[in-house]
Amino acid sequence: MATILEKNGVWQAQVARKGIRKAASFPTKSKAQQWAIATEAEILAGFRGDNSKKTLIDALDRYASEVSILKKGQRWELVRIESFKRLPFAAWKLSDITTPRLAEWRDSRLKEVKASSVNREMNLLSSIFEQARREWQWIRSNPVRDVKRPKQPKHRQRIFSDEERDSICEALGYAEDRAIETKQQIIAAAFLFALETGLRREELLTLTWPKISIKRRFLTLETSKNSDGRQVPLSPRAVEILEKLKGQEKPFAVGLGVLSSLFRRACNRAGVDNARFHDSRATALTKMVSVYKYDVVELCRIIGHRDPKSLMIYYRESAEALAERMWGGKIMAIIPPLEKN
Repeated sequence: MATILEKNGVWQAQVARKGIRKAASFPTKSKAQQWAIATEAEILAGFRGDNSKKTLIDALDRYASEVSILKKGQRWELVRIESFKRLPFAAWKLSDITTPRLAEWRDSRLKEVKASSVNREMNLLSSIFEQARREWQWIRSNPVRDVKRPKQPKHRQRIFSDEERDSICEALGYAEDRAIETKQQIIAAAFLFALETGLRREELLTLTWPKISIKRRFLTLETSKNSDGRQVPLSPRAVEILEKLKGQEKPFAVGLGVLSSLFRRACNRAGVDNARFHDSRATALTKMVSVYKYDVVELCRIIGHRDPKSLMIYYRESAEALAERMWGGKIMAIIPPLEKN
């Protein structure tokens, strides 16, 4: 409760709540009462006392230890949080970090990295400020919320052609009639398997034999990027790849860094430009639509998306290929030649 005292014509307000004591003097009783009511409310909401001194570094450390550590993507978040500690305003009090200051940081960051990277960093910063606002009650508002986001670049349209697939596998030393022995050959097998199933790199590399039922033609993922498990059907080609890997301790026993590095080098040797391993996921989904005729619900279950809109990021069949299917593969035969002037 607040105490209002008058002494020598000056009104003093005293507030003591949650172990926090505040006092101030005013010329009138009404102003003292107003201050006491506002101060008491702020203390109860956690906006005074020690919380008012919390810095961005304090928030980064607590978020890393309490929130990031529980996420599937903790590795990326922890690396990014460490980089945030080098921001020029990292040691500032959270309440002093404003929307205009963050907008300046966004603009300078856009000169260094792509808009998609800035958006990811802003998403993480916003989550940290929001956690400090809602659960820790260290600040009144989230200043990131009103910062305009950079325009997201268009989604990639890249899928692998059959020729590119074969060239990459050849560069990795993989052949159908050859046993799989080296890390490069395992990576080639993982690439081919991803083209059949749409599995992400992390899902491929953590896959174990007990989770695969070759007899029943499916595999089980206990958890994935969105923390949901799912079952993925195995095509005849996927089963063939697994049969070749049966002697391995795990189907794809390589590290994530090794896979990314050796796959990138193989693409360079094969002359396959602008390619990422993750494009295999889009290639697989596009094939599932064009060849297996899966509907949206089936695709969501296989690929592991909760929102059907996300499928549009990975469905990349060209208009030319759609026209070929529409005309039964005879489109070139029915197009009349251009008349010469």
